[in-house]
Amino acid sequence: MKYLYFLLQRGICLFAAFLLSVLTIQAQNVLFKNKDTTANNADSALFANIVVTARDSAGFIPNNELFLRRAVSGAYSSLDIDEVKKLPYVSIDQMLIGRVTGVDVRTPTAEPGKRNSVFIRGTSSLLLKNSDLFYAQPIYVVDGVPLIQEHAFAYDIQRFDFNRMGTETNLLTSLDINDIESIEVLKDFGASARYGPNAANGIINITTKGARVGKMRVSVNAYAGLSLKPSVDVVNGKYESDFRLPFYEKYANETQWRNFPRYLADSSQPRYFGPANWDDLFYRNGLSEGIQASVSGGTPFANFRFSLGQSGQQGVADKTGLQRYDVNFGINIVPVRNLVFSTFIGVATVKRKRNEFIRDRAGDEDYLFNYDAPLSPNKAYLQQYYTDLENTLNRNKNNSARIIANAQYSFGSHWSWNTRFAIDYGQNFRDYFVPTALSEGNSYVSNYDGLNKRLVLDNSLRYENTFSDKHHLEITLGQYGQWDKWRYDYGRAYKGKSDYVKIYEPANIDNHQQQFGNLRLMFNAKDYTQSNLASFYANVGYNYAQKYFVSLYVRRDGTSYLPTENRWLISPTLAASWKISQEDFLKESSWISNLNLRASYGRVGRLAMDELYKGGPVYNVDAGWNGVPNMSTYNGFPAINAAYGTGYIAPGTSWAYVEQLNGGLDIALFHDRVRASLDVYAKTDRNLILKIPTLEEEGYTGIVKSGMAIRNYGYELAIDADVVQGKKFQWSTGISVYTNQNKLIALPDGIKDLVIDNRRFLVGKPVDRYWLLLNEGIYNSDDEVPVNPATGKKMSYQGVTLQKGDPKWTDLDKNYDINDKDRVMKGRLSPAAMGGFSNSFHYGNLDLTVLLNYSFGRKVINEVLANRFDFVNREGIDDPKAIKEITWWSKVEGDYNKVPQYNPWSAVYAYQPDQTLFLEDASYVKLRALTIAYNLHSAWMKKSGVDNLRIYATGNNLLTWTRYKGGDPEAVSYTGYDEGYYNWAAPRTFTLGFNFQF
Repeated sequence: MKYLYFLLQRGICLFAAFLLSVLTIQAQNVLFKNKDTTANNADSALFANIVVTARDSAGFIPNNELFLRRAVSGAYSSLDIDEVKKLPYVSIDQMLIGRVTGVDVRTPTAEPGKRNSVFIRGTSSLLLKNSDLFYAQPIYVVDGVPLIQEHAFAYDIQRFDFNRMGTETNLLTSLDINDIESIEVLKDFGASARYGPNAANGIINITTKGARVGKMRVSVNAYAGLSLKPSVDVVNGKYESDFRLPFYEKYANETQWRNFPRYLADSSQPRYFGPANWDDLFYRNGLSEGIQASVSGGTPFANFRFSLGQSGQQGVADKTGLQRYDVNFGINIVPVRNLVFSTFIGVATVKRKRNEFIRDRAGDEDYLFNYDAPLSPNKAYLQQYYTDLENTLNRNKNNSARIIANAQYSFGSHWSWNTRFAIDYGQNFRDYFVPTALSEGNSYVSNYDGLNKRLVLDNSLRYENTFSDKHHLEITLGQYGQWDKWRYDYGRAYKGKSDYVKIYEPANIDNHQQQFGNLRLMFNAKDYTQSNLASFYANVGYNYAQKYFVSLYVRRDGTSYLPTENRWLISPTLAASWKISQEDFLKESSWISNLNLRASYGRVGRLAMDELYKGGPVYNVDAGWNGVPNMSTYNGFPAINAAYGTGYIAPGTSWAYVEQLNGGLDIALFHDRVRASLDVYAKTDRNLILKIPTLEEEGYTGIVKSGMAIRNYGYELAIDADVVQGKKFQWSTGISVYTNQNKLIALPDGIKDLVIDNRRFLVGKPVDRYWLLLNEGIYNSDDEVPVNPATGKKMSYQGVTLQKGDPKWTDLDKNYDINDKDRVMKGRLSPAAMGGFSNSFHYGNLDLTVLLNYSFGRKVINEVLANRFDFVNREGIDDPKAIKEITWWSKVEGDYNKVPQYNPWSAVYAYQPDQTLFLEDASYVKLRALTIAYNLHSAWMKKSGVDNLRIYATGNNLLTWTRYKGGDPEAVSYTGYDEGYYNWAAPRTFTLGFNFQF
């Protein structure tokens, strides 16, 4: 019934939209039936000429296609907007997978709206913790404004690294694909240097649809879809007991038998040995829907575009979901000749229903629960738990606003001035309440209020002229200012006996006790940081006869995040290209229609994103100890202490910067029927900041220094071809491949070898390798353990003598003691090659599009399989590793036959994930999308002014071919570990929709 109600509701909305469209058609026919179309076309040409004359290639790209200028010598990839509109994506980064080269999108979970990661031409830093991801992401530029991203500083007071404090929502979900005109990935500095330090990790350039000249045009886009719940191999206590008993029978002593888990000891209890049907409460078929309408038009001297959109997506697991509402308005005004005012305002609100993981709840509360007994796999007993979950409050809301004001004035025939002011503003709120039933008799409440704000001011003067019809010169001088601010207010309290005290306002600091009622333990935190960037730039571009192009772009950037003596950096970029197809010997060629050779070299500074790096010790107003960094008081009094966990900041920190060399070739054959683009690149990040671990007895956990360097290099190839170009039938195909290798060039202080946690980094070696023990089998008896002939002692693991049932690990240094020196750097987290393969078929009014994407050469640690076998060390301990989510009652995917029956009680940690036993090939090919569309045409539509009516159906994530024995090879953590229960695979989704424009 709920599906029927949903479809009925959507049908009413679509019918109302259609009726509104018909009425608008009739109204505009009356309004414009006497319009002088000749005069209107002349005015349109005049307006276009004003805009093109006044445009500024140094950095201004308003939301109108007339302003779009590409660097001839730059490397970029474009996205087919018409195709991605047919898919129920709620985030821009998901649209890039398999459709552009040079981009690696990592999606640990398919939970709707949750933050994920994008890397352009490799990662620029060591990914050691969640906060490191924030420094490696590209910048999203919308209509020329670099969007501000969330800051990593909230991790400073977090004990656990599961999620960033706050909503943990992907900020890109605020953008509606139906408002976007184009998406381009700018990969080398020949294409992106104009964005200065914002371009260090690459640019994803988004241009929205702008105001247009002419009679009013109305567009309606709507869709409804269904995501299918996954098929799960559920288990109960009998399965788990049967799995463990062989280990007990083989290795357990009397004490270990007595400690057999109580919830598995009695097979007569239905709570754990009854039907395993928990999935009925946890999974569902998820609905998705969206509708967006826009209207645009006006005279050549005042025109506009207005849009209104709404979309929603239900997750297939844990009742997750997302809702978005957005409004956009843009207007262009020409008050006098040669002067153009452009204004754009876009606002959106995103609400997200998050997962209910016990692990995440423990991380939020900073409190580890009693893990002796897990949830019941029987829904008759589990229902009460989900009833208690309904009494929780978990509101997550993100509000965003973008405001752009631009003035362009052209004076004379060659000079133009551009001034732009922009605001990118974001707020995120999380209200969280957990009742006593879920918190061991104590209620819990927290509130988070975060702010991200960016102001941009850009002024530029441009000169452009052509001499003797062959020599074309462009000169731009400009000034750019960027003011960023991040802050949050956070408070939490627990150990209260009442479920009625839920939310408080953090602004009322003096009234905390009254609002918290009888909540006894309280913690409050505030943080605030801001960054100012001042830049001066000059660009000189020259081309001869549209054949030889060269440009020099120079910036001088200053940041408030560095000491005064190192505050400024000069960054040059030189780019050139040769349009070989314009040469006389190829100009008349019948088979080469385009041949362009290009190259660029550039250096761009990297923003530090943290004011800690001005040097010296850092102090916090807190008093904590190792592992608990966020105790706010000592004996009831605020205290100030050095930030030992942050590390000692060595003086003299200077600009980190990126150097990139790119060579490219673009070719088109047979009147553009075959098109290919090849890029070869080397990108080196230099003077990166790294915390070098030290002994804690020295007073800090590490010393933060500059001096690390990482190089990424590889190639990108994209080939497209119009195979068949008949009158009724057309077939186009395309394939792309992207490779990336990386190498550690240098470490601070000339260090050559560095170990951080479970990772090892060697200068001259890749940084994305695992550090693993080599497996050779199992010792089936004590007699099989090798004996050191020099000492007579048996082989050991870090000093612990190996015994029957222990792993047989390779002793590389032949010293009869297995330790870190016997680990090897093996596998690779990033794929060796990735890309996409697409085919588009057109017959009459029918279109069919098929997209596959692939990833080869990537290795994954099947950590969830290792944890399943390591049940002894994870049973009932005071650690997040002991947490058993409800999804724990499912059979872990993996090759059980290859896992030896080690002794799980052994002191050598037999089933540790960091061994080659659990390293698996995660290469895959996916049928990402299959779409069929029908374009309707009729005499009535033409008479009524209908430009386009397209109906489509699409399927997403339909098939996966892989050798990986675990779960989805795409859904793994950013460190390359498959965590199973926390890595949700993208569901199969089917969508129906239409695009209507008149």
